[in-house]
Amino acid sequence: MLDPKKRTQHTRGLGMQPEIRTEVPPASTETSADHPRDSKGNEVESQRSSPAASSIRRVRKGQGNKLTAMLQVRNERGRYLEEVLDDLSEFVDEIVIVDDASTDGTPDICRSYPKVVRLEILEKPLFAEEWRLRNALWQAAVSTSPDWLLSVDADELYSPEAKEAIRNLINQEHADWIAFRFYDMWGGRTHYRDDELWSLHRRHTASLVRYMPDYPYFYPQQNHHVPRLPLSCSVLPGIRTELKVQHLGWAGSLEDRVRKYLRYKRIDPNGEWGSLEHYESILDQEPRLVTWKEEH
Repeated sequence: MLDPKKRTQHTRGLGMQPEIRTEVPPASTETSADHPRDSKGNEVESQRSSPAASSIRRVRKGQGNKLTAMLQVRNERGRYLEEVLDDLSEFVDEIVIVDDASTDGTPDICRSYPKVVRLEILEKPLFAEEWRLRNALWQAAVSTSPDWLLSVDADELYSPEAKEAIRNLINQEHADWIAFRFYDMWGGRTHYRDDELWSLHRRHTASLVRYMPDYPYFYPQQNHHVPRLPLSCSVLPGIRTELKVQHLGWAGSLEDRVRKYLRYKRIDPNGEWGSLEHYESILDQEPRLVTWKEEH
């Protein structure tokens, strides 16, 4: 999970794929007889909502919400996928996965988990067109009629406190997304990286969102570093928490980090989607590390 200082957003078409349709409800044809009146027969001003807005209100439930985790995976055997799926199975209701043309048997791991209710396997990888991959995952996830969606990468673990709090966070009617603190663990699980270029934990990252069928969702057309949630979620009301998530993508060996560095430079050689300075910092031999502390 990179934290680029520079990111280019392409707004042409707003990143929408052809299969995503946004429909505007027709204008109201009410007459004055439709408006409420007081005891003297005068019209009383009322706040009427469009059909879409009314539908959005109906899906805001204070209890009984179904929590669905969604993951995109590729060649995860021998890494963190099983630990992540074990972790998710403790606190989510369902899991939806899109496999990006894995060649190492990753889908077999996914199939072994009862809470994986949908697994889509792509024949050709979309990793170099990440916005298409994110959109494919979103479409697969919403087809299962979720109430809330948790966007998880195959190397992320939610803290015990986050898992305990998440049900109360979704069973409310005023906020439509939840943000957490993500920590880039470095060279193991005892320390995280903390410097000018690696500061993801200093801000909040939204990874949990309420699904509203009538709301227009879209991703920006970026080949790399695409937001984990649709861009249009950002205008909805949300909650920022201090609950922690460990990102283990950089917790492996130096050789593993070098492989990721080479992959980023191959996909984004000119820094179109991220910061070249940040890419180069992956190879820092003495990064600033801070001891990981569990929540209390």
